[in-house]
Amino acid sequence: MNDYRVKWLIGAFSLLFACGMAHGQTAPTSIRPIMVQNFESAAALPTVWVVNIPNKNASVKLSIETPYEGKQCLKLHYHFTGQGGFQYLGIPNKVNIQAPIRRVRFMLKGDGHRCSVGLRVKDADGETHQYKGGMIDYTTWKEIILDLNEQHETWDGDKNGKIDYPISEFALIISQPEDRARLPIESDLSFDAIRVDSGKSVEETLGSRISVISPPYCSDVKGKTSVALYAPGFKTLTAKCWKQGGLLGEAAVIAAISLDPKGKGSFVFPADSFPHGPITVTITGENGTLHNNCYLQLYNRGGVSWNEGMPAAPPPAATGMPLVFADDFKGPLSISSTDPKASYYDHKPPNGSQDFSSLPFTGHDAPANPFLHVDTYLRIRASEKAHSSGLISSLKNDGSGVKVSLPCYFECRLLGPNAIGTWPAFWLMTDYMKDYKLRGDKTPVDELDIIEAYGGEGPHEPNAHDSYMITPHAWNQGDAGKALEKQAFDAMKNPAHMRKLGVPSTWFEAFHTYGCKVTATDTIYYCDNIEVGRHATLSVCKERPLFFMINLATGGGWPVDLSRYDGLADMYIDYVRVYGQAR
Repeated sequence: MNDYRVKWLIGAFSLLFACGMAHGQTAPTSIRPIMVQNFESAAALPTVWVVNIPNKNASVKLSIETPYEGKQCLKLHYHFTGQGGFQYLGIPNKVNIQAPIRRVRFMLKGDGHRCSVGLRVKDADGETHQYKGGMIDYTTWKEIILDLNEQHETWDGDKNGKIDYPISEFALIISQPEDRARLPIESDLSFDAIRVDSGKSVEETLGSRISVISPPYCSDVKGKTSVALYAPGFKTLTAKCWKQGGLLGEAAVIAAISLDPKGKGSFVFPADSFPHGPITVTITGENGTLHNNCYLQLYNRGGVSWNEGMPAAPPPAATGMPLVFADDFKGPLSISSTDPKASYYDHKPPNGSQDFSSLPFTGHDAPANPFLHVDTYLRIRASEKAHSSGLISSLKNDGSGVKVSLPCYFECRLLGPNAIGTWPAFWLMTDYMKDYKLRGDKTPVDELDIIEAYGGEGPHEPNAHDSYMITPHAWNQGDAGKALEKQAFDAMKNPAHMRKLGVPSTWFEAFHTYGCKVTATDTIYYCDNIEVGRHATLSVCKERPLFFMINLATGGGWPVDLSRYDGLADMYIDYVRVYGQAR
């Protein structure tokens, strides 16, 4: 038995005795150490951030050399130069701690160089809590135990000085010695077995969640497909998928799944009975206070062709307007960072200087290309493994491209992913390229976000469910612009709740067509040709042509964690159409 377990058992017994167990009093809730990260799988490999040293001076890998327990541990190689400002580094580990915890403990194999070790805890409101773990003046394995109730340094977030749950990140911090004139150090450290002390069950502490063992997330299926599940803490699960039928389809129950005592179970998904192309299988579990949804994105290679492709008739909102541009993605993709003849530019112009995704927008010709042509769809993939996501813009880097003056109408049929931190969007901006050369980021510009959808469900997350945002902006237009923007935003009564608006499925359950009509007086937003909101047309829209962008970004002020879905999330675009006066 490991030393820390002996110490814990002794401490627990002493606590029981002190509370008067010998007198028959009720036992207090037991405190148990719960494993959070054991570094046994490839998905456990984090990245490293550094301060005042080059990025190449710190790296981590999963190592089979002398793990403390199990088959492998996390090995850090670092090089503090001893020059410049104070140097330190962080190894962030994504976690999902739902219930209050007392302590965090982890094993550290030292190198004797007297660096400092610490822990940063990021809570639900973005506040960072930093704890000191002492000096590394040893070369053996040692358990670092941090009491979260002790006084500590905090910053960012709501600054309330207390941990708001759920906790989203534990970052292991290594700092250069402060008592040795900051001498240069190049060495290795190893970490293993991050645990938390909790008075709740494993499921209550870590948030019991449903995992799909097979098929892989974002994979292709056809015919009868067996889906294997692991969901500790649940006894039964329900699997549903949106199915063809009528104009808007219907939610179909695929299976009610009984799990074995270990939380394992399976069901057969009859893919050929469901829509061809991109689909989302929603797997739900409930057990007392535990509730969890898993969204399994698949591409159905078989199935029934239903509402696929661009309609022959124009949309009602575009009546009387000429068709300027249409793309149903039946042919090879025409996306480029450099070719002005391509249909789309793959960054926010100019030069991607205003790209905004935490997983960076990446070019179609780059090694981590996020774009793929699948049948008659454009797939944009956000990948934590490739560290990339994607955006297409109808306005290109040289100022050419698709842009239209009002009255005009834009529409796009798309399906987005509901994973923590995903940010699919279809949006318009007024053409700012000519003025940008002179005024840069101060150029007046209007922005119309037809759909901004935020993935993630749970406390302190966007709580997507059936809602999305429709957001007008009047950038760099002084107080007058801010007033117009506020009036427009207030008129939208955000967020838009799809079911309340008469749309029975969500933006991540099924495809929907999102549109925007801009006239001299009104800007009107649609979902599946249903008006979902309108406001007075903003000033720059009346003066400058509009262009469109479609993206799958991550972040936007929300936490990002695609680990549940093997680091992947897919957005699919069926078609896009533009009506108006070309410029």
